[in-house]
Amino acid sequence: MPITLDDLKRRIDPTRTVLLLGAGASVPSGAPSGAELAKRLWAKIAQSDPQSEDLIETASILVRRHTRLPVVEAVRDELRKLKPNGGILGLPPFGWYQIYTTNFDRLVEAAFKAQGLPLTPIRSNYDFSNRENDAHPKLYKIHGCITQDKAFGDKPSMILTDADYVEFAKYRQALFSSLQTALLTRDVLIIGQSLRDRHLQDLARQILTSKQEGSVGQVYLLIYNPDDLRAPLLEDQGAVIVFGGIDELVHTLAQDFSESTTEASDNDTETHVLPLRLVGSTDNVASSLLAAPNAKRMFHGGPASYADIRSGSAFERALKARIFEQIDTEQNHVVAITGAAGVGKTTFARQLLTAFHDAGYHAWEHRSDFSFSHQDWLRVEASLRAQNKRGVLFVDECTNAMRATNVLVDHLSKQEGSGLSLIVTANAAQWAPRMKSPYFGTKGAHYVLSSLQDAEIYSLISLVQHNPQVSALVHSDFKRQRRDDQFSSLRRKCASDMFVCLRNIFANENLDVILLREFDDLDEPLQEYYRFVAALESIGTRVHRQLVIRMLQINPTRIGALLDGLTGIVDEYTISERNGIFGWSTRHPVIARRITQYKFSGAEELEKLFATVIDNLNPTEPLELQTVRAICDNEFGIGRIGDAKTRKALYSKLTALAPGERIPWHRLIRELLNEGDYENTEYVIRDAEAAVGVDAPIARFKIRLIVARATHTKGISRPDRLAMLRHAYEQAAKNAEINRLDKYSFSVLCDVAVEVANMDGGRYLLDEAINSMRQASSRILDPEMDTRLHLYERTLARMH
Repeated sequence: MPITLDDLKRRIDPTRTVLLLGAGASVPSGAPSGAELAKRLWAKIAQSDPQSEDLIETASILVRRHTRLPVVEAVRDELRKLKPNGGILGLPPFGWYQIYTTNFDRLVEAAFKAQGLPLTPIRSNYDFSNRENDAHPKLYKIHGCITQDKAFGDKPSMILTDADYVEFAKYRQALFSSLQTALLTRDVLIIGQSLRDRHLQDLARQILTSKQEGSVGQVYLLIYNPDDLRAPLLEDQGAVIVFGGIDELVHTLAQDFSESTTEASDNDTETHVLPLRLVGSTDNVASSLLAAPNAKRMFHGGPASYADIRSGSAFERALKARIFEQIDTEQNHVVAITGAAGVGKTTFARQLLTAFHDAGYHAWEHRSDFSFSHQDWLRVEASLRAQNKRGVLFVDECTNAMRATNVLVDHLSKQEGSGLSLIVTANAAQWAPRMKSPYFGTKGAHYVLSSLQDAEIYSLISLVQHNPQVSALVHSDFKRQRRDDQFSSLRRKCASDMFVCLRNIFANENLDVILLREFDDLDEPLQEYYRFVAALESIGTRVHRQLVIRMLQINPTRIGALLDGLTGIVDEYTISERNGIFGWSTRHPVIARRITQYKFSGAEELEKLFATVIDNLNPTEPLELQTVRAICDNEFGIGRIGDAKTRKALYSKLTALAPGERIPWHRLIRELLNEGDYENTEYVIRDAEAAVGVDAPIARFKIRLIVARATHTKGISRPDRLAMLRHAYEQAAKNAEINRLDKYSFSVLCDVAVEVANMDGGRYLLDEAINSMRQASSRILDPEMDTRLHLYERTLARMH
């Protein structure tokens, strides 16, 4: 039975409610209904009476008869002059959790602007990446927007025809996946015009179907035209019906509503320094030091928390005093710490930040679950400098945000008396091939963390002797040994780069045996969840509760018991309480990879895992956009699959899911080029340019394609091949001039020159290319570039 608007007001909290606007939201502002818009299209384009009142059917027929452009222009002309009026103008201040709309118009955007409130429209899956870092509330336009259409030369389009529904199914699927996630903990309010509208009924049923068992969210339908005949049909499926319009809704909600603002306390110094956008994505060391330590988790492989360090549960690293002095005396404002996975980089960096906090610095760690915003940290630096204060920021695994990190490094290195210093860590295998700011070499310091030194081993022994929490976890056989014997034992164990897990260091067994026994001790259902979470983490997935629920179809009510059973093995932590995002992680990526190595050993099962991850990704969630990049750019990601056909298929799925992401395009082009499929390589490069524009990697691929055709195409003459290679050299020279800090562009330039020299015997282009690379090397200051330069110089010498 339908409820009243007053009942609805008592049941919902707008800040915990998803708003889905249908035609009923725009009609009071003068927008035509779907049927009315269809009539106008028939009259304007076909100049006839309406042959159908269904907008999709009408648009499909008219596009087929009269082409797309006049239809799109007519729709745009009908909607672009609308101005928000009545209820829709009053929606913004209520702070809705999320807003979706099936309407093409820009009334919601105009309403937010009129209220002086920010809003970011998401019009297509291209906007997922382009607007990822925008912290403003988002408006998801399910059917696109009048501002974009392929008839105007845009890649995205309004979803007007049956063919559009098929073409843009991935985009709609992503939005409904986001709605499904919201329904786990939030309500959904759909505002429509009439239950006679077949599309409104279909939309409501699709959302009701998305409600999983255990979801607490309720689905409400606000319908302008009362319909006691059709309402019970949707009520039977779980919907709550409310008869009324958007004007009445806003009027009802506005009773007793007051807008509140939160002012920061004058005593809250952190609020004065950090912009609000950074508060949720940053760990404040001053606060983290007050948390409860967990020596057991650290002993079993987790990086030490700030509380663990404060409690004395971590051993001292030899480089600590040296790095502290370099930053404190302003010799360097940027320090990079690299090394093998698990060698202790994160714990060491946190020890440094703890020392800086104790010395009176502001100290922060960027939370890797969030995008890194260099612009906000530039403002923090300026604020610190203006107040004559100093701060230190730690970015763990900075290669996941290398571009933003480079911009920040450039600024800090150029700024005289910078108020902010930066400590970054990176896996050595990821660090070497990345384009890095030259200031890492000229103004920064780089340290490689490797095997433990003697002083560090003695610190380990002292840790066991003087820290009761750690001592209780170490086997009694080790503690009974003389100190000299303990030192000898640890020195043998730590003689090379290794996973610095205290349990591994002090145990008689190797790490794999320890982890596999621990796995076998779990109940069988928990083993399955553990191996799955470990596998997701090992391939680069940003694992969180909602993703696991979607992928494994877990009843949400079972999550608590599952996590209890995996206590100390899989941890849950809050990423965004407002958005209901809770991250899951094993103790360390090294542990996740070892478990995956044994428990996902079959190639077929691993390929299925990648496909399942991609099929369940929701690119509206920034955390899952990070996964799109990570599973492409991770040493344990898609690249580990041996079958090229499978890799291509997975990269293709990613480009369809998130076409605004560059890395999947790069990987797909490389696969096609390496395979020798030059025709499809050209087509994909063209699609990539339309989707993400031309960047340095795409420019290099275009040059490599010309070279490949010149050297491998059958049936063309030698002069023609040489002409193609010289054209490639011209393009490579232009590319190197544009991308002056891209070391790979200069390698490509030299590679093309080598091919020209091999074909015509002339060495002058190679000599010119080497000179360009030599000059660039002095700018870029990358050791790998010097190595490549010496190889080209030796190649040139052999040609004499």
